[in-house]
Parts: sequence; structure tokens; C-alpha cells
Amino acid sequence: MWTDVIPALNLALIWLLGLTCAFIFLNQSRVSKTLARLKYPLLFLLLVTLFIRLVPLLLLPVGAGYDIESFHLVGNAFLNGEEIYTSAARGRHPYLPLHLYLIGFLTHLSRITPLPFVVWIKLPAVIADLLITAVIYDVFRRWHETESAAAFWALLYALNPISVLVTSYHGQFDSLPVLLLLFSWFTWHFGRQITKSAVFSGFSILYKTWPIIFLPVIFIRLPDNRRRLTYILISIGIPVAFTAAYVLIMDSNPVPMLRRALTHSGVPGYWGLSALIYVPGGFWLDSEAVVAAILPYQRVILLLAGLFALWWTRRQSALDALLTILLTIFLVTFGMGIQWLLWPVAFAIVAREERWLKWYTIMGTLMMFIHLYGLHLYPWARQLFEPPVADALIRISFLPVWIVVLLWTINRLRRVNESVVALPS
Repeated sequence: MWTDVIPALNLALIWLLGLTCAFIFLNQSRVSKTLARLKYPLLFLLLVTLFIRLVPLLLLPVGAGYDIESFHLVGNAFLNGEEIYTSAARGRHPYLPLHLYLIGFLTHLSRITPLPFVVWIKLPAVIADLLITAVIYDVFRRWHETESAAAFWALLYALNPISVLVTSYHGQFDSLPVLLLLFSWFTWHFGRQITKSAVFSGFSILYKTWPIIFLPVIFIRLPDNRRRLTYILISIGIPVAFTAAYVLIMDSNPVPMLRRALTHSGVPGYWGLSALIYVPGGFWLDSEAVVAAILPYQRVILLLAGLFALWWTRRQSALDALLTILLTIFLVTFGMGIQWLLWPVAFAIVAREERWLKWYTIMGTLMMFIHLYGLHLYPWARQLFEPPVADALIRISFLPVWIVVLLWTINRLRRVNESVVALPS
């Protein structure tokens, strides 16, 4: 295993370039001919998904510095029996109490095995990616696609560089709530299994609060108030129960936890309007003051945009509505974590949005590369350029993928009544 960061990053960059090219040139007609000869296509998919992620996972001795350090602080505090939200890890876990248990367990494993912490902390997301690939394959088989066609759609996730960057380079765990939310939709779409869907929804919210946007989507599609009440009680009851249990066991004040988890909305200045304001900040504009003036309105804007998208997509399938609402929120939000770019990927694949997904992935990969290779994995940007120029470069990198999100959102809103966005039963 590499211990020298720069050679490891260089090799990981070559791997990323090869992966991105493979994704760009992934073509259904060509791939299907090859996949049709496979006896066990799902096994092949899982092996490809695992291999693609394990190489950079084992190669890189680093992840995104701040996030990996945060996980380490949380894990150490957990093993020391400290209250996470007020200990030395204060402010480093802006989520409800679920993933911290896994972080604690992985921290313990890193102490008793030769594998370093940075490898252990990335492994659960790799496993989640394997399961997401399998679910996508199963969805298309249930829609009576051939095995080779289903495998092609699953390959769009297996080879997706955004997914690999988030999981094996950055080290974030967003594929876990994505998996749970995908299960929630899956159990709803196939058989209207309301209780199961609500359970998965509840755990996805407990992991990261953003999957709560799926609740109103399902709520307005349930046939009666009894089922609506059941779904809401289970979905909200799970995070409430786990949070209450943590508070009682740790004898802690819930306010710091809830304030951090329920108000966390990404770092402003790296996405959308806030990034455009910050770019001239190192040159002539007092960007801090301008952003501080508009930031209090972010939640109102997000709520209004979400409600508009919810109403506009009310006659669409739950999956189409979820994807459109998610893109709409991406479009107007001020704060953004680069790992959030993973959220729409699996749902876009299941919605058969191959063309838009490819453009989104290419531009999102460019943004993530500039952030990771310019700042988080190694601060090359600030070594190559003067600080104001480096900062402006990192901030403005959002623009190509944001433009794709803008055009994609408009396209989906315009197609809301077309059968092309309706999913098979």
C-alpha cells in the first residue's frame, strides 16, 4: 500500500481518467453484445463495481482531509464513551445518531487490524455501491428487460466516476442513504409495500436528513388517510426513536444535535449564487457581507422551490417526481457539499435519463476533480496559483455542472405531462 501521497494521487488520477473515458463511451448496443454472452451477468456487475472502487480505495492513503479527520474525532469520542455532539468532535457530525455507531466500530477495527482508518471508513460506502448496482439491475429485470440490457443500466452506476470519487477518493458515505432511499422507492413501486417503504425511508432520513423530500412525494400518492398516517408515523418515528434513545443513553442535551443536524445545508460559496458572489471576493467584493445578507433566505427559497416541484410533478410517478424535486433543490440551493452530486445518479439511471446523466456526470466529475485534487486530497491549487486565483478557480468549478442541472431541470419540468417520463409498472 502506498504511503507517499503524491505518487498515490498520480496513479489514482490515471485510474480516474480511464474510468471516466470508459463511462463516457459506454454504449448500450456494443455493451449488450458482450454482456449477452455472460452466464452470470449480475455477478460480473458486482465484481466490476467492487474492482473499480477497491483499486483507488487501497491505493490512496488519504481522503478528503477535513471529513476523514471528522470521522476520526467522532470514532475516538464514541469509543471513549463521550457525547459526540458536545465532545472534542463538536460540530463534526452534522447528522442524526446512526452513522456514528458504524464510525465507532470502524475506528475499533482500524486499531486492531493492519488496515488504516482511511480504508475502513470508506468500505461501507463501497458495499452500498455494490447493493445499489444490484438493485438497479433487479429493477430493469422486473421491467422485463433482457439480462444484457439490465446489466447495461447497472453499469452506468458501476462505472460512474462521481460515485467512485465520493466513495473511494473523498471517503464520504452518501451512497448509504441513497441505497436506503432507493429501497424505499423500490418497495413502494413494486407491490406498494407501504410499511417496508416507510421503514427504509425512516432509516434513510436517520442517516442524512435530505431523503425527507420523498415523504411528501409518497404522501400525495397514497390512496387514503390511514395509509398516509401509517407512512408518516413510521418514517418520522424511526429517526425520532433513535434520537430519543441516544439522548437517554448518553444523558445529553438534544439541542446541539438537533440544531446541527436539522440546519446543516452545506458550505456556502461553492455552488450556485453564493459561489458567483464569492468568486470576486478575493479581488474587489466584500462577499462575506453579501452572502451573510442573503443566507437567511435560503431555507425559504428551498421550501418554495421544493413545493413548486412537488405540485408540478403531482401526476408523475414517484420516481420521476423525486428526481425532478431533487434537481430543483440543487438548482436553487446556496450551500453544497461536492459529495451531494451523487444523490441523483441512481435515480436518474432508473428513470432512464442516460443522456442527461452522462453530461451531469462529466461536468460533476470535473468539479469534484478540481475540488479534490486542488484542495481536499492535496492543496495543489494553492501551490500553483496565488490564493485569490486558486480560490476563484475552485469556486467557479461549479458552473458547468450547475448549467447542466439548470437545463436538465427545465427539460424535466417541460416533459412533466409526456409519457416518456412515465415508468413501467
